[in-house]
Amino acid sequence: MAKFDVKVIGKCPGVPARVAASATRGYYGEPMIVAPSYTSGVSSVNTIVVLTDDLPVIGTDQFVGILAKDMTVNSAGTVTAHRTVVAQPRANETRLRAKVTTAGTADTETEAIGLLWDVYVFDLISSTYTWKPAAADTGGFTARWFNYVKSQLDCVVDARAITRVDIAA
Repeated sequence: MAKFDVKVIGKCPGVPARVAASATRGYYGEPMIVAPSYTSGVSSVNTIVVLTDDLPVIGTDQFVGILAKDMTVNSAGTVTAHRTVVAQPRANETRLRAKVTTAGTADTETEAIGLLWDVYVFDLISSTYTWKPAAADTGGFTARWFNYVKSQLDCVVDARAITRVDIAA
């Protein structure tokens, strides 16, 4: 993956998070999720993972935030179990800036304005995280501003995308 794919704009606390040994390596500026299931209030996992393509989806995925430092690795380049820091955005307030998947859709002001308030997910294309229009209305982000010169959008996370998603009785 690539560092600095996503930039945090605005208020965003840095919160500690656990990373499991041998996890997919994450770099500063990459989005992170947690993928637990719950039984009697107990989470099945307590570690974060690198977000994959076309996520997060409301009701399915739990977005954690943007990795605030590279994951720790050993001399062989394997991720070690450790504590890291994630910039955890405030729902509907903190903007996350990234390029759009198809630059030609946001390279003029008129085009970029037309994307405001549309729903997005992260696209992982050529090892780079970009904004991609959600296939349904359940994408975890909403476009709020733009930089058409760089074909970038500023999106905010929907509160439902950072809330627990799976409860089993």
